[in-house]
Amino acid sequence: MAIALLVIGAQIVISFPGMVPISLQTLAIYVIAMTFNKNQALMMTLVYLFMGAIGLPVFANFTGGIDHLIGPNGGFLLAFPIMAYVISWFVHNYDHKLRNLVGMIVGTDISYSVGCGYFMYLTKPSFNNSFLVCVLPFLVGDALTRREQEIPHLYRWRDELR
Repeated sequence: MAIALLVIGAQIVISFPGMVPISLQTLAIYVIAMTFNKNQALMMTLVYLFMGAIGLPVFANFTGGIDHLIGPNGGFLLAFPIMAYVISWFVHNYDHKLRNLVGMIVGTDISYSVGCGYFMYLTKPSFNNSFLVCVLPFLVGDALTRREQEIPHLYRWRDELR
């Protein structure tokens, strides 16, 4: 069911020419990481990437294929398992809302670093151009997504599953 949430989040997309598309996948990663333990979160995101790599239409705009993982946006997808693992580790080791928020910030920063670094490696732009394309458009949306007021039900849902 969590993988389905990730697939659905991938389909809610705002595309900009020449930029990494904005989707609700990050929100889905937050939900998975806060709900499941670190190993489960890791496995779910790896299964999602495997499904997409073999061609199932699970990535944005109902697409699939290995080219999505090795293309300019692939770094963000490849960062999902690390992001989910780190956030889940924070959430389940530190049962404190501020530390959970720190975990989400650290996990998102990992996603930005891997995604932007991979983008720079493949397309060879300057750091400033990469930042403008790969990070800046997402900062406000990710900050809003992390706001505790928007996702308080995740804490209750996580506690009910324990």
